[in-house]
Amino acid sequence: MTVTANNRLSQQQPKTCEHEIKFTFSNHHVEPVVQWLRHRCRLDPDFPHNRVASIYYDTKDWQFLREKMNSDYLKTKFRVRWYQEPGEEKPPGQAFIEVKSKIGTPRTKFRMAAPYPASWFAKIPLEDPRLLDIPYSLKAQGILLKQHLFPVFIVQYERYRFVELVSGTRVCVDYNIGMPRVNRTMLPAANPFPLPTAVLEVKGNVESLPGILSYLLSFSCKKTSFSKYLACYEQLRQIY
Repeated sequence: MTVTANNRLSQQQPKTCEHEIKFTFSNHHVEPVVQWLRHRCRLDPDFPHNRVASIYYDTKDWQFLREKMNSDYLKTKFRVRWYQEPGEEKPPGQAFIEVKSKIGTPRTKFRMAAPYPASWFAKIPLEDPRLLDIPYSLKAQGILLKQHLFPVFIVQYERYRFVELVSGTRVCVDYNIGMPRVNRTMLPAANPFPLPTAVLEVKGNVESLPGILSYLLSFSCKKTSFSKYLACYEQLRQIY
């Protein structure tokens, strides 16, 4: 697999490839959407509900962010991600480094275990220079970085996961999306307010809502290329 020079990454190891479709709706409608899905789909047997946190990386001139702003056909994201149960203070042990590339609708994703536990990433200030070394830990996997990447901010939200039984499509509901911490060398301050928008993500070998899931459109779910990374950044810029 080669990621184009436009994305400043190249790598040899194959990645997973699938389609991902997103729909947005009001954060106030999360409960009825989740209840409807509970009756029509199966909760993910391994991770039905948890909190997701990610440190997003970008270049000093926000190249990855501008790809999303410009709706470029080729997009890249680099992040460190970990999970924890809602209401628990301590995150679980493992954190992951992820590199995602999107060419139109199909996407590829590479993931590996991070060199530090989730608890380390959950507490470290984003200005800490040790975080600058994280992207280079992928070199052993054949991923070569063309530019220096910097941790910019954390995106955090809660997620329900479902499986649609007929098609096998995976469905996620993400809500209470917020930006609890930022790198103050890149941004002035964190945002104490969650986004008013929730996201329905449909992942698998599909390009539209399969079968019975099309009923979700009655909850004012609108198909979009929504990016949590971009939406959190834009909301913060409106505040400061």
